[in-house]
Amino acid sequence: MKYFILILTLLISGSVALAQQPQIPTLQVCNPTRVYGKGMVKIESRKDVRHNGTFYLYIPKRDPITCDPRTGYPRGKVIISRLSLSDSIEGDIISTYIEQVTTTGKHTPTVFIKGRCVVKGRKSVPGCRFWLMIADNHNARGKRPQDVVSFLVFDASGRRISYATAPLLEGNFWIQPTGY
Repeated sequence: MKYFILILTLLISGSVALAQQPQIPTLQVCNPTRVYGKGMVKIESRKDVRHNGTFYLYIPKRDPITCDPRTGYPRGKVIISRLSLSDSIEGDIISTYIEQVTTTGKHTPTVFIKGRCVVKGRKSVPGCRFWLMIADNHNARGKRPQDVVSFLVFDASGRRISYATAPLLEGNFWIQPTGY
């Protein structure tokens, strides 16, 4: 019985190590888009004695996120800076390569961006990858609800190194609306 339990334990632990199966990547087709802006986010629940619970997001107007479906390749720059969130790496996350950009929505356009990055700050992060969502919550009546941003950053091993979702405390993003 002792050997049976040992063999069973080895088989289960071996199957757990092999549990992550390769996945077929999603189709990465971009649509015509243009995104730029900057803003600051404050999340009280991510504040502690070492962190002030804030970060800044910047997409330069001179180097906006764009995608031309004729070429199929997105481009632009994303900077998540002055990260000071509990349960997160500190420093600046800067895009090095934009892999996918998809925009949807006419009245509150939303963009989804993913790509590769580097982290400038205290730690080196090999294989840095990010996912970013921004919702441009402007409307035609002139009222300005806050834009919302969400990001997730992983390293090469799949370990989460930073994340956040919250409305902007200050700033604004402009996202080219789509008809669909």
